[in-house]
Amino acid sequence: MRSLSDLFRNFMQLGYVTDDIDAAASFLESRLGTVECVRHYKSSLGGGLPPTGAGDPRTPFVVVDGEPAAEWVIDVALVNAGPTNLEIIRPVAGAVGLYRGAIRPGVPATLHHLGFRVDDFDEASAVVAASGRTWKQFGDSGGIRFGYLDMTAELGHFVEVMELDEASAQGFAHLEAASNAVRG
Repeated sequence: MRSLSDLFRNFMQLGYVTDDIDAAASFLESRLGTVECVRHYKSSLGGGLPPTGAGDPRTPFVVVDGEPAAEWVIDVALVNAGPTNLEIIRPVAGAVGLYRGAIRPGVPATLHHLGFRVDDFDEASAVVAASGRTWKQFGDSGGIRFGYLDMTAELGHFVEVMELDEASAQGFAHLEAASNAVRG
């Protein structure tokens, strides 16, 4: 990886925000014809701290604007359209302003970010730093190391970069297979 454009090589996700996760998921299912969305309510990464050393165990955490978040809770709905993952996020509580600010009340969902997969999140972070930028938000869910680059001024949306562990990669593959099975 040499430049920010290298972060855009492996597109995998359209990320949306909403004020009603069930209405947004129902919209995808009934109006767009997706298979049933997988919903996760009250997903939390708050309270954890980033590792300080290379040998430290992986524990869930999120850092927002350079500060570890004490509370960070969202609802999430996931579904695929072929290889493209559609993610809907409803901010619930804590340091979730990154999502809250983009919501258009009363509409099913609003585009928030494009998601890209990387093989090495540390390498992606080095590219971000070398470009003179910082992650607006970054963290580790225990299976996904992720960071959001604020490109709203330039592109109109955030860019999410994700390194998936094997179980998370299989989870996304399962969503794709479920989407493709309906077409068969």
